[in-house]
Amino acid sequence: MGDAPLRIAILVASYAFLGGAIKYIDQAYDESLGSIKIAKLLAVLSGLIMGGVMVADGGFSTAFFLAMLISLVVTKKIDNVSFLVGTFIGLATFLTGGLIWGMDVMLLPLAIFLIAGAVDELADGFAHGRDLGKAVEYFLHYRPFSDFALVILIVAVPFDWIYLAPYFAFTFSYLLIGMLDEGQVTQSVRVIIRKASQLRP
Repeated sequence: MGDAPLRIAILVASYAFLGGAIKYIDQAYDESLGSIKIAKLLAVLSGLIMGGVMVADGGFSTAFFLAMLISLVVTKKIDNVSFLVGTFIGLATFLTGGLIWGMDVMLLPLAIFLIAGAVDELADGFAHGRDLGKAVEYFLHYRPFSDFALVILIVAVPFDWIYLAPYFAFTFSYLLIGMLDEGQVTQSVRVIIRKASQLRP
């Protein structure tokens, strides 16, 4: 990507869209919250954006999203047609763009994100059905080990600290859509945000 401020702005917007879209799709199928038609549209857009970001940004984004897709496959969480289509489009876009413009796959960051994601999955599963106290349950459900992995990668690889912005844009967008669907904000705000999500590039 080009000029630094524009590059970061595009990354932040892309990660925020992807975080919200993934959560929307998940809840549309698993909890019947939202529209399946919108979920299918978001899956196509998400695949294109994810693949494009991996090609354009390289190292960090490739490690982050490839680790996510591999984890979904390994843990058998691609459990609906929209996730399947989005994953296929994301990988196809990445491979096609990579063959044309080149791809930057960094194995150490990829491995660290995979390990952190696996630990997060185990911690989240452990927290289900146990009375651990609200603080501990929130901590484990939040999946914090990927955050720790990010800080380690920034210090050790090193990735630029600016990657905190797109990373947390993804996380907060994911959490926000979950809060909206749990009815923690008004219906009107929920409709406005979902309509806006359909119009994002």
